[in-house]
Amino acid sequence: MHVDKSGQMLYDAQEWRIRNAVAYFMGPDGLSLQPDPEEPIYRALCPHAYAGKDKQARPIYWEKTGLIRVPKLLKHLTPQKLVKRHVRSMELLTYRMKRNAKEVVEGYLTSECKLDKKASTLIVDYATPDFLKQVVVMDLAGMSYAPDSKGIAVFRSCMKIDQFFYPERLGTAFIINAPWLFTGVWAVVRHFLDARTQRKFRILGSSYHKELRKEIDEANLLQCYGGKLEAPDSFIVRDDKQKGEILRDFTESQRTTAASSPPEAGSWGPY
Repeated sequence: MHVDKSGQMLYDAQEWRIRNAVAYFMGPDGLSLQPDPEEPIYRALCPHAYAGKDKQARPIYWEKTGLIRVPKLLKHLTPQKLVKRHVRSMELLTYRMKRNAKEVVEGYLTSECKLDKKASTLIVDYATPDFLKQVVVMDLAGMSYAPDSKGIAVFRSCMKIDQFFYPERLGTAFIINAPWLFTGVWAVVRHFLDARTQRKFRILGSSYHKELRKEIDEANLLQCYGGKLEAPDSFIVRDDKQKGEILRDFTESQRTTAASSPPEAGSWGPY
């Protein structure tokens, strides 16, 4: 075990979190994220959801990745803000993972092992069982045939952050409705991932239902994928009119805010 290397990684992670004020993404209650001023953009252009658990009690993140057009996003946001949004998501998922682990392990230790709550909490805090990981489902239906270098660059930045500051948080990533052209994209993207992480990706076409049901029961599978779980509002696909109205309202609110507030000092910082 490389103690010096591990110590340096821990120091770098803490310094990165302090420099970028990552802890302040969570609200005062520690149970939810602080409001994201750019949330309307993501609801309009990035259908996504934090919903359900797999059969191992790991939280699931859903995304209609194939409908996301990075050039449209970049008309409203910088690449830096897209990466910041990813970090916000990782903070929320990390909280959900710890909460799930606490519920499962404390329930087992108190009922089966007869440990008191304090001892159970200590075990949860120091252990990293498999359900301290997440499951990701990315739906590529509607994927653009035009390669997007800026989108790949953002993805690469996010993967580097995950590798260095959120290691071993991915349990399984399902890529569903993957078209034939994704083979070429994956050939490029996979080089940003280490071999162990690559093995966690399952690339599936339109016949994905059987594989999903192996890992996710009906109660935790979104209705649009054949389950019983109702999708939250953030997963709804808006038509062009609805998107336009949301973005116009957002732009107007930004103008009002900019006119009444001093410019923000500093920036998110380098990645």
